[in-house]
Amino acid sequence: MLFVVMDTNALFRDPWMTRDAAPKLVDLAATGACKIVYPQVVIDELRRQRVESARGAHEDAAASVQQMRAAGSDVTQTANDLSAAHDRIEADIDSTFHAVLARDGVHAAPVPKVPTSDLLRRDLGRRRPFLEIEQGKTKKSLGFRDVLIWESVLELLVGAEIDDKVLFVTFDNGFLAEDKKSLHQDLMDDVDRLVIPRNRISWSRNIVEAIAIVEAQVPASPPVETMPPVEETPEPKPTASRPSKNPIDVAVNELKQMRSPVAKVDLVKAATDALYDLMNESVSEQLIYGGDYGYPSFVKFTVPAIEDAAIAGIDQTTEFSFKEDPASPDVIIATAVAVVTLEGGLYRGDWHSGDGEVSIIGELNNHYLEASAEVEVRVVVQLDIEGGSGIPIDVVLEDPRPAVGIVDDVLDFALAD
Repeated sequence: MLFVVMDTNALFRDPWMTRDAAPKLVDLAATGACKIVYPQVVIDELRRQRVESARGAHEDAAASVQQMRAAGSDVTQTANDLSAAHDRIEADIDSTFHAVLARDGVHAAPVPKVPTSDLLRRDLGRRRPFLEIEQGKTKKSLGFRDVLIWESVLELLVGAEIDDKVLFVTFDNGFLAEDKKSLHQDLMDDVDRLVIPRNRISWSRNIVEAIAIVEAQVPASPPVETMPPVEETPEPKPTASRPSKNPIDVAVNELKQMRSPVAKVDLVKAATDALYDLMNESVSEQLIYGGDYGYPSFVKFTVPAIEDAAIAGIDQTTEFSFKEDPASPDVIIATAVAVVTLEGGLYRGDWHSGDGEVSIIGELNNHYLEASAEVEVRVVVQLDIEGGSGIPIDVVLEDPRPAVGIVDDVLDFALAD
C-alpha cells in the first residue's frame, strides 16, 4: 500500500481536497490505489488557519455593520445574525474535517508521543525539520510542529507492513535539502536509524505530482476478454491516402519510430522541476541585453504593481497536459495552470485600500509597505525527450487563456507503463 501523507502547506488553499486536481487523488484513494493520511498536527494547523480567517472576515463585517449603525440604520437583527453565524463557524469547520476523514481511503494519524528530551536534542543539534533563523541580532528556532509531522511519517513507516511505502507531499523548507530536490539528509538519517529501506519513503511537491506517482504504481488492467465477433460481409474500406513523400516528413516520422517510450510520471516530474525552480526568482523589470529594461524571459504574464517582486509561493491547480512540439520531434510541450504568490514592496502613496489586487502583509520602512499578490498563470514547459526521459529546456509563465473545453493529452509518442 502507498500512504500519501499530506503536509500543511500542500493543503493551505484547499484543506478538504474538494477543488482543482485534489478530488482525483481522493478518487484514487477510494479505489484502493493509495491511502491519504492527514497527520493530526496538520488538521489542527489547518483548523486554526480557517478559524482565524473566519474571525478576520467577521471583524471586517462587524465593522461595516457598526458604520451603518453610526449612520442611523437599525442593524440590530443584522448584528445578531452575524454574531450567531460566527459562533457556528468552528463547529462547521470541525464538521467539514469529519466529513473528509469519513471518505474511503482517507484517515488521520494521531499526534506522535515524542519524548521532550528527544525534541530538545534535535532542536539544539539544529537537525531538520528545526530551522534556526536570525531576527535582528537574535536567533530563533522554528519547526516544532514540522517535527511532529515528520515523526508522524516515521511512526507510519514503522507500524506499516514491510512492503508499504509513504509518499510525503510537502514543499516546506524545513523538510527539504538546500537544492529542494530531495528530502533533507537529517530526515534520511532518521530513516536509516530506524533500519527502514530508503526506497519506502519518497516525496512530491504538490498534489498534482502525487497523482502522477500514484497512477504510475497502479498495475495496468488486463485486457477484457470478449466474445468473438459474428462474421459479417466486410464493407469496402475507403482508399487510404498515400503517405507523404516529403523528405522532411519522412525523416520526422522515422525519428518518431526510433524514440524510446517515455513514462508519464517522468514527464510530470521534469515539468514540475522546471516550475518549482522558479521559486524566489524575480519577476520585476531589470536591465537586459542592449541596455534596455524588461522582464525576465520566463515572465509573460501581467505583473501586479509591486516593486522588486519575487515568486514566494507556487500552487499548481491543474495536471500537466502534453503535446508534441510541431517544430521538433524530440520536444514535448507541457502545460498546466498554477497560482503564483508574489511578494515585494509597494510605495505607500500607490496603495489604495479598495484595490484588492495587492494585499499588505507588513511594513518595510517609512516609505514602502510589504505587499503580496496572487496571480493565476498558464505554465508552459518545453521538455527534451530524446534520451527517453524529459529534460527541461525552457519554462514560461503566461496569462491564462480562456477555457474552450477539456482536451485529453495528444501524444504521438509512446508512454511507458
